[in-house]
Amino acid sequence: MLKGNLTCTIVGKLLTHYVEDNLDNKCKNMVSIHLRNCPPCMEKYSIVKKLFNEAERKRKVIKAKERMQEEISSYLDGEMSEDEITRFEQKLSLEPEYEENLLKIMKLKKILNNSFYKAKYNSDIRFSKNVIEELKKTSGIKNILINLFKFPFQ
Repeated sequence: MLKGNLTCTIVGKLLTHYVEDNLDNKCKNMVSIHLRNCPPCMEKYSIVKKLFNEAERKRKVIKAKERMQEEISSYLDGEMSEDEITRFEQKLSLEPEYEENLLKIMKLKKILNNSFYKAKYNSDIRFSKNVIEELKKTSGIKNILINLFKFPFQ
């Protein structure tokens, strides 16, 4: 069907660009005229517009969460100025999601630090035991060094 010098097929291909406002004014006006005069294309437009708006809403939510995570990270890593710290702490008291995420990240950070130090401590003990075992086995410093440098890769 031809409405406003555009076919439904052409309008269907232009709908996404129309919704995203990526058409020049002349093309935008032609699509607009077609949509006003073609109920099937207007129905497609309504669906595309609804999906676009939902995607935009989700994109904004994701951006806000990313921004919150960056702020929390900066706060915990001591990368904020005094003013930024004050503003961040106000957010903590006003926005429960900030406090919840801060607590989750602090808990995760504690678990990771504990795991790191446990692994480091156990590694140091194993390394020390290997050194002692090699010293017992050999008397030459060359053999000790050769055997010690095999340990981390075993």
